[in-house]
Amino acid sequence: MPPFADYTRIGFAVPGRLHGGGAAVTASAARVSDAPVLAVAPSKALILASVPRGMRRASDQQAFLRALREDPEVLGLRYDGYGNLLRVAQVIAWAADWNTMCSRPTIAGICERTGLSKASVKRWVRWLREHGWLGVVEQGTTVRFRKGTSAGLEDDGLGNRAALWVLCIPRGITPVPPGDASSDQVKRVSEPPSLSLPKRDKEDPTRTREAPRRARRTPRISPTWGLHQSPGTKRDKLKACERLRQESTTLRRMTAWYLRWLLKPFLVAGWTVADVLHALDVRADGSAWTYTWSSADELRHIPGWVRHRLAAWVDEDGQVLPSRSQRLSSAADRQRAEQEKRRRESLSAADATGVGLVEESRASRAQALAPPPLADPAQRSDPNEAFRAARAELERRRAEREAEIAAALARRRR
Repeated sequence: MPPFADYTRIGFAVPGRLHGGGAAVTASAARVSDAPVLAVAPSKALILASVPRGMRRASDQQAFLRALREDPEVLGLRYDGYGNLLRVAQVIAWAADWNTMCSRPTIAGICERTGLSKASVKRWVRWLREHGWLGVVEQGTTVRFRKGTSAGLEDDGLGNRAALWVLCIPRGITPVPPGDASSDQVKRVSEPPSLSLPKRDKEDPTRTREAPRRARRTPRISPTWGLHQSPGTKRDKLKACERLRQESTTLRRMTAWYLRWLLKPFLVAGWTVADVLHALDVRADGSAWTYTWSSADELRHIPGWVRHRLAAWVDEDGQVLPSRSQRLSSAADRQRAEQEKRRRESLSAADATGVGLVEESRASRAQALAPPPLADPAQRSDPNEAFRAARAELERRRAEREAEIAAALARRRR
């Protein structure tokens, strides 16, 4: 059996050719359309007109899938939604024509290849269309609802035509050369769970397919987490990651959920927000990182950059090293222990010689920062004559000023 036989069986286009091919279409693929007009490729003008605004036609299937995996909105999906979206997108990309980047798979074919339900496939196809990743070159139609068939009474011979889409990517993404070694590193990155999917609309469960979906509202996270406070629970770690996004413009390009997954070993080890920011600039041995880029836009993959910087704070066994605040705290504890040891040695030597040492009572931090007590009202002295004269002069000037203002207002009203 040829390698493309499975594609024609479920209604996919043969790689390198547009789906249809006249007599080459098998009987099982006739459920899509058995008309030879499908062998005619759509015009270039029609394909370019179908590309959404702000997008451009993908150069190849790999560029389409790579750009989709690195999109911030895709990374903001939950784990299961992220996987289902990529499975649907891969099947659509595999069925695309190599020259026009147009794909004509069927919903039934995508369900068969991915194992997802029909509702899930339609949902993620609609998501790709609404976000501009798929441009609609031709809408899917049937004989009954196609124009010129008199509601199905006249057969035009075209059968049930599947929708034709063109693969699109954002204009700001530059294509990666085939021999670029950094592209292999991006492919190996596995993305974490991030954001919960939106709930179904209970008020209108009969929403049509083409009805606009409500914009997903990202739950707001308070960015007031302390810089030197170590998070304990998962919610606290999420707040700490949101504070990280507020402090660093580079980390702001990732969601708080993604950062919590990326920094999990360090947050579990008791690191604070200030420790993470310090580790991104300074190595564990105290040497500072050098910056070879002037803007975060020059970074190809920000999560990989974060992993590379924080790898200097991990030992050979994979254990996280103590952070800067933990090292300072340990040094302070050792210094207090040494001071206590010397104090005890001094007391022991004084007792041995018979000399009594008097320990001065230390004021606590609250007592040292407390304001001085107020004076007793009985001990307060009355103001002297000079103070009374100055106060009377101020009152006289204030009265003269008010009189001048009142006279000016009266003249203006006349």
